Amino acid sequence: MFCLLCEAYLRWWQLQDSNQNTAPDDLIRYAKEWDFYRMFAIASLEQTAFLIGIFSFLWVGRPMTEKKRPDFILLLKALLLSSYGKLLLIPAVIWEHDYTPLCLRLIKMFVLTSNFQAIRVTLNVNRKLSLLAVLSGFLLENTMVYVLQRVEWDVGSDCAIYRSQDF
Repeated sequence: MFCLLCEAYLRWWQLQDSNQNTAPDDLIRYAKEWDFYRMFAIASLEQTAFLIGIFSFLWVGRPMTEKKRPDFILLLKALLLSSYGKLLLIPAVIWEHDYTPLCLRLIKMFVLTSNFQAIRVTLNVNRKLSLLAVLSGFLLENTMVYVLQRVEWDVGSDCAIYRSQDF
């Protein structure tokens, strides 16, 4: 939950930079607050799509001869814990500088690598299956980003593939 709040804050911060209006009207403050909730919903949808992509791939890709079913609850906990790298978004916002887009990409790479290791260790699978699972989750997440951008609901996603501008 805290990682999603960090991601929502980063997106909200990007949105706030795009329209600096300092009017003290309460209506404007409430609109900005609802923008934060919208960014949280978008981050939640993208995280859900990522997890659905991983679990779908692992469900379809598991061998039929396997007698023991994988513990997907344990895997969910491991994936959520391995996403701790998203906490690095806070210093990226605080220390805003020219390298922020690069930092965001490096943070994303760190989180994906941590997820790769979490799948490998939790399910005791080989590297190829773990890598394909993370890539399928990443692909579904980017598809969600693309769909949200097409309906013009998303602002400031951290997925760099479909991002039209860097801040």
